[in-house]
Amino acid sequence: MSADEGMKILVVSGFLGAGKTTFIESIVKNTDMFSVILENEYGELGIDGDILKKDNNSNVWELTEGCICCSMKANFATSVMTINNTINPELLIVEPTGIGMLSSIMKNIDKVKYDRIRILEPITIVDPYNIELYMNEYMDIFKDQVENSKNIIISKTSLYSTDIVEHSVKLLRRMNPNATIHCKDFFEYDRSWYEEILNSSWDNRCKNQNTDIDIDIENISFRDVEFDSLYEFESYMGAIMQGRFGNVIRVKGFAIINGVWSKVDIVGKSYTLEKIDIMKESKIILIGSNLLKKDLEAIFSK
Repeated sequence: MSADEGMKILVVSGFLGAGKTTFIESIVKNTDMFSVILENEYGELGIDGDILKKDNNSNVWELTEGCICCSMKANFATSVMTINNTINPELLIVEPTGIGMLSSIMKNIDKVKYDRIRILEPITIVDPYNIELYMNEYMDIFKDQVENSKNIIISKTSLYSTDIVEHSVKLLRRMNPNATIHCKDFFEYDRSWYEEILNSSWDNRCKNQNTDIDIDIENISFRDVEFDSLYEFESYMGAIMQGRFGNVIRVKGFAIINGVWSKVDIVGKSYTLEKIDIMKESKIILIGSNLLKKDLEAIFSK
């Protein structure tokens, strides 16, 4: 399907920190299709879009400070049509915010479908280590994402034991017995696997969920994040994961630590810090509930 034949739309769903952006990077690397990525960030600062632009020189559109399944659905529809009419890519990859209701997103996309837009089967990415966190605290959202995907991809499998991966498969099977569950690291899939994903048309079926959900999630973000000491920074990260600043379930961004540009990533109780090339700006976002914002400001707004 060339750009002259129309635009395919693929939604890559998954809860906060599941690995959606990393999977999208794998798609871009494994297809020759002219692609645009529509990035929906929950907070006011975009993080994932910067990663995609930096690592893949991708064409990224960003929608921030809202969710395309509800408060931003009008902006979302307008963006999809604008991308189709002005850029005319072969493939539009949509990355919703991790707290987006997939059923609502698919219904919103269906409203802009016409003969030059082909909607693909959505994909849901699941982090096996945090699956019980999702189910215990955010079951309505997580269930909606899982039940409305025929392809569920378990991420980060090389980081965890076979028992953890197999346990997550069992839990997912109970929620969606008809889904195909993929259990390899993204880089292990060949181009033919990605081609199959990108040629699987959506059957227009959505399992209706209660979309009027009161989600107790908030965020706070900071620019110009810099620390003189790695020890100091990691001490704060440890305190955040221990719940001393509220129920923080997600931290991501870029910080300058002892003069070194670093990418910080917290998902539940998982923490990674890696050296990166210089970014356009240092910034960080924290997502969770009952955040102690004044205390966090004292840390990150020094």
